[in-house]
Amino acid sequence: MSLRYSEQQVFLGMQASRKGFTLIELIIFIVVGAIILPASFVAFTTAMKYFSRPDYYVKARFIAEQKMEEITKDVFDTVMNINLPYSSVPGYTDYQWKWTICNTGSSEISLGCSASHTVTTDFIYYKRIEVTILMPDNSTYDVYTLITKRPKS
Repeated sequence: MSLRYSEQQVFLGMQASRKGFTLIELIIFIVVGAIILPASFVAFTTAMKYFSRPDYYVKARFIAEQKMEEITKDVFDTVMNINLPYSSVPGYTDYQWKWTICNTGSSEISLGCSASHTVTTDFIYYKRIEVTILMPDNSTYDVYTLITKRPKS
């Protein structure tokens, strides 16, 4: 079986394309890969570092709400003003918390407990509760609420 000239060219062209990579092509591939790989590695590790932050916030919110429920379960008059430093959270390593409870008047509701308050007996009293969680990456998560005198349930 003899092949015509055009068929021979096609056949030889297919053989030439199956030859593989040359040494220069392999060296260029390695050089380009050596440039791109470290850059992509840095971008990937940075993205992964911030990927764990939502997990920190979910745990911090859970811890803060747990403390808030513990404080607000008591009757208004038994909730004492307090300002504590950071302490370890039981059951959660690397997390710390602190909470502050202060009296505030109706005109000072937006002020935090660190602000000076001029509450007098003329105001309806509110108590402001602030819970701050210090997360493992040294960022903080703050939750605050107001409670007022309410009838016993």
